[in-house]
Amino acid sequence: MNPKLKDLRAKAMALPLQPGVYIMKNKASEIIYIGKAKKLKNRVSQYFGSQNNHTEKVRRMVDNVDDFEYIITDSEFECLILECSLIKQTPRSIISY
Repeated sequence: MNPKLKDLRAKAMALPLQPGVYIMKNKASEIIYIGKAKKLKNRVSQYFGSQNNHTEKVRRMVDNVDDFEYIITDSEFECLILECSLIKQTPRSIISY
C-alpha cells in the first residue's frame, strides 16, 4: 500500500470540479499516467479512495504514485486535445503495470 495515500487523497479532494488533465508521477518524478476528467476532483479522488473497486493494474499504478499535477481546461474538448498532446510528448512508460 502506498504510504502517501492519505496525503494524495487530501490533495485530490482539494481539486476543483472543473475539466482538466491530471499527470501521475512516481518517486523519480517520471510520468506514469496521464488522464483527463470532466471533473478533476471526482476523477482523481477515485484513485485514492477504496482500492476494492480497482483492477490489479490500477492498484499497482496507485501504489507507485508519489505525486500528481493537474491542468485545468475550459472545456471537455480542450482537455481531450491536451491529454492526447501530452501523451504524444511523453516518452513511453518506463514502468509497465
